Amino acid sequence: MEAPMSQPIPVILDVDTGFDDALALLLALRAPQLEVLGITCVVGNQRLPQVVTNTLKILDVAEAPEIPVAAGMTLPLLEPLRMPMLLHGRDGMADLGLPPSSRRPVEVHAVEFLRQALAAASRPVTLIALAPLTNIAVFLRMYPELHSRVGQLMIMGGTYAAAGNTTPLAEFNIRHDPEAAAVVLASGLPIRLYTLDVFRRVAIRRKEIEQFIAQPDPVAQVAGRILRHSCDYFRSDRALIGDAGAVAAVIEPEGVQGEQLPITVELGGTISRGQTAVDRRPPESRARLREWCEPAPAEVDVIHTVDAARYRALFGQLVGGVELESVNRKM
Repeated sequence: MEAPMSQPIPVILDVDTGFDDALALLLALRAPQLEVLGITCVVGNQRLPQVVTNTLKILDVAEAPEIPVAAGMTLPLLEPLRMPMLLHGRDGMADLGLPPSSRRPVEVHAVEFLRQALAAASRPVTLIALAPLTNIAVFLRMYPELHSRVGQLMIMGGTYAAAGNTTPLAEFNIRHDPEAAAVVLASGLPIRLYTLDVFRRVAIRRKEIEQFIAQPDPVAQVAGRILRHSCDYFRSDRALIGDAGAVAAVIEPEGVQGEQLPITVELGGTISRGQTAVDRRPPESRARLREWCEPAPAEVDVIHTVDAARYRALFGQLVGGVELESVNRKM
């Protein structure tokens, strides 16, 4: 007798949809292990109207049901707004030329949508934050009574020991709004941080990307074209699945390893602003940090190791409908 299938995990994704978030959305929408309750949008890779437009187009590509999409914060809490380089193309989505969507965002603000959705949920909800943390920070400050409704907060952001991708020390999602990140990481929620250390490990080879594009499925084709754009932009023979790795870590958490560690967000400095300062010292040495930090830094599950082959295979299967090589090796 077969064991009954477990219920899908209820999730809300918080995005700044450029092409990396597009890949993550496609994976989430294709995963039977997840129930997407809604998508909240925030300024980040693109200005907010473009983020919303791109998100609605991806829902069309996936032929998704009427999933609520809510527009949120248009600016960081304190940080001046800086738009990233044209890595994502003029439209933020690799200039794919996807047709306009007839879908419309819901009329409530993203923070209010989070309140309503979590209050109404019959089970704790997993939040998957793939963008600067402005929406999440405002929600947490406004509605502390709903913290217990968050089963897990998976964040794509920060670093464990790796170099940054915006400054030498800071990762983009944290650096875009350091104050918001500081609020969220100090909140006491059950947080897992999918760091740049693992983000950079999960990639698809160019020759494999052509397998995606050759599929009749529009989802596979769009994912392949996005990955090919990434290869072309970086002049590389491989493309990262990027934020989709954080979604994979919710679908198959056994594919990552982390450690509960004290963490703070550097809010001063010039080069170091936005750095996630992880205390990697032995436990007996960490107590000394209390002499220098008041209040004591929060501890979160900092992910530092990933089974890249496992997540490549998962992404290939669910998004591309292709079988990718599933052995770990340097790529």
